[in-house]
Amino acid sequence: MINGSLTLRTRLLRRLLWPLLLLLVLGGGFDYWRGMMRARQEQDLALQRVAIALASRLDVDADDVLDADLGAHLDRTMLAMQHASSEDRLSFLVRGSGDLLLGGDLGLKKVADPLSIADASFFDRRLDGVPVRVITYPHVSPVGKVWLVVAETTHRRERQARQVLVETLGSNLMLMAMTLWLVRSGVVGAMQPLTRLGSSVAARSPDDVSPLPVKRLPGELVPLVHAINRLMAHLKSAATQQQNFLSAAAHQLRTPLAGVQTQIELAARGAEDTQRQRLEKVQGALRRMTHTTHQMLALARSGPQATQAAQFERIDLRQLLEDAASEWLDAALAAQVDLGFDAQPAWVQGSPWMLRELLNNLIANALRHTAAGSRITVSSGLDDAGTTALLLVDDDGPGIPEALRGRVLERFYQAPDAARGGSGLGLSIVQEVTSRHRGTLSLQDGPGGRGLRVRVQLPVAPRDIAGAIGEGNGR
Repeated sequence: MINGSLTLRTRLLRRLLWPLLLLLVLGGGFDYWRGMMRARQEQDLALQRVAIALASRLDVDADDVLDADLGAHLDRTMLAMQHASSEDRLSFLVRGSGDLLLGGDLGLKKVADPLSIADASFFDRRLDGVPVRVITYPHVSPVGKVWLVVAETTHRRERQARQVLVETLGSNLMLMAMTLWLVRSGVVGAMQPLTRLGSSVAARSPDDVSPLPVKRLPGELVPLVHAINRLMAHLKSAATQQQNFLSAAAHQLRTPLAGVQTQIELAARGAEDTQRQRLEKVQGALRRMTHTTHQMLALARSGPQATQAAQFERIDLRQLLEDAASEWLDAALAAQVDLGFDAQPAWVQGSPWMLRELLNNLIANALRHTAAGSRITVSSGLDDAGTTALLLVDDDGPGIPEALRGRVLERFYQAPDAARGGSGLGLSIVQEVTSRHRGTLSLQDGPGGRGLRVRVQLPVAPRDIAGAIGEGNGR
């Protein structure tokens, strides 16, 4: 159950449970009724045989009627039969035409009127408050037509009824349990493809919009997977369009802003002192606006939707550092900062422009926060285990207090003593790009406990590491 909603497996089991229970109850009731009918027929047959035995005895001893010995003979016969079945008590009555009593228990007269019955019949009565099963059996004997009434208590019948009930109930409960177990196993097995599909979707990263595989899926799930794949294709298309728009906006804004800045510089050269000061303030504000606009667009382009649209490829961090060296050396010389690079091969799977943006922001932040005469070292390589690519930027500037290292990763936040000219977005961009590449970012004390070290860890590209190093070395 998820958030109070029943799972499809539970719904199927509940939908099947009650019909199965009803069928099992009805089947158990029918089995009990059939068993009781069979037991009753067998017991009625045994009671009928008692009546027939008495009738046969009556035929043999019919000459004793005048001597009044027939009743005693019948009593002895019934007593022998009673010994054969001691659980229930047997009693009989023999009557002839004209209400002639030939023997037996006179109490049976109130149980049945045999003279009104032409054929052998069975019925249930109570004799002295005890339930009995009665048979009336008409018989033509040498002394004329007689009626035999045999009554038997129902203890054995009741015991057999309980036995039939227990046996039927036990077998049906076992059948019910096995049926429910088989149904549950069948439902669970049938739902395994859906469970695997759900696990596959849940295990995906938020930026993975690749199509779901449809192989080995039941036919009922194929339309659902196709619909999900179409939705992912739409999402990827929308992300691509958004990234194309952001890229175009970044390009279109950069050119006019640079042109405006150039025109202000030209105007400031021939202006008077008062106007020059105002134009320099406008130029500084425009420079900050240009920087902030560029970083906001970079942050937007490095968000989760960017990874959906970007095509990742194998990249050597050493090549990125070499490109950055030629790009930032002039800025470092102008700031009188010793910018050094220690580029070792480290292959990762990622977006080239995102990683380039990450590196540029780290170098720009280091240059902004270090004074003239300071040193900045940018290095790349692998960790000792060779399973993680490292990108390190060390400076000997003022560093960042440990209490603020979590906050400086927030957007638009700047430390109280931060150098002016920043937008508070540089480390946010670094954090976003690192997250998109499933890496980790940490801020540490610089070498010797001075300054700041920014440590970026990225997973190594899924290829033989030795081969990647050899490729990086040009071998």
